[in-house]
Amino acid sequence: MTIIFYCSILFTIQGGDKIKTYIVLDESGAMHLKNERFFVIAGFVTKELHKVKSVHKKVEELVKEKKNIPINQKVELKSSKINSSQQALFINALYNISGVIPIAIIVDKDNLSRFAASENVAYNFFVKNLLKYLFNCNISSLKTDKIELRVDNRNNSVKTLKDLESFLTWEFELRNIDITVKYLDSKNNREVQMADYVANMFWKKYNSINNTLPPKVTKIYKTKMSRFPINKFGKNPSIKEKCML
Repeated sequence: MTIIFYCSILFTIQGGDKIKTYIVLDESGAMHLKNERFFVIAGFVTKELHKVKSVHKKVEELVKEKKNIPINQKVELKSSKINSSQQALFINALYNISGVIPIAIIVDKDNLSRFAASENVAYNFFVKNLLKYLFNCNISSLKTDKIELRVDNRNNSVKTLKDLESFLTWEFELRNIDITVKYLDSKNNREVQMADYVANMFWKKYNSINNTLPPKVTKIYKTKMSRFPINKFGKNPSIKEKCML
C-alpha cells in the first residue's frame, strides 16, 4: 500500500495538472467602426466552469425578478438589455468566484498604423496576443496541457471557424498545449453571457468620455488586462514624437 501511494503521488507531481482549463471570450465593438476608438475582447479563465454557470443562473433569477420576467421564461439577458446596476450583479458574482481569472485585451484602433485586416483575421490576431500575454502572467490554471477556448458563434463560415483553432495550434505548438476552440450560441450558454458582460463593461469604460466603470463594480483589479499597441496605447495619434538628442 505504501509503494502504490508513493507512485501515485510521484505521477501527480511529474505529470502536472491534467484538468482542462477553459478560456471563455466575447468581443465588444468592431474593428471597422469609425465612431468608437477601442475594440475589446474579454472574458475569463477557469477550471471550474460549473461554478460560473451556477452563479449566472442565480443572478439571472434575481435580475428576472427585478425586470418582472417569469423565472421559467427562456430569455438571454444580454448586456445591451440590462442596466448598469444589473450588469454589475453578474460581474461582481463572477469576480467573486475564487477559481476565476477575468481577462481582457483592449485595442486602441486610432494607433494601429497600417493595420488592414478583415474582422475575422483581426479577431484571431488579438486573441493570440491575449493568450501570449496570459502565458506570461504566471496564472496557475494555465499550467496545463489542455485548453478549451469557448467563444461566441460569430455567424462565420465553417472555414473561418476552423481558422482560429489552426492558428492558435500552430502559434503555441512549442508549449505542448492541446488547444481546441468551441463555438457556442450565447443564447444557450451561460458562460458566454458572462464573458459578454465583462467585454461590454470594458468597452463602455474605454469608449466613454469620463472613462469610468459601471457603478457598484468591485474587484476590478483582478482583471489580467493587455493593451494593444502597448507603446502607443491611449496616446494622441496626431501628436508626433520628437527625436530626443
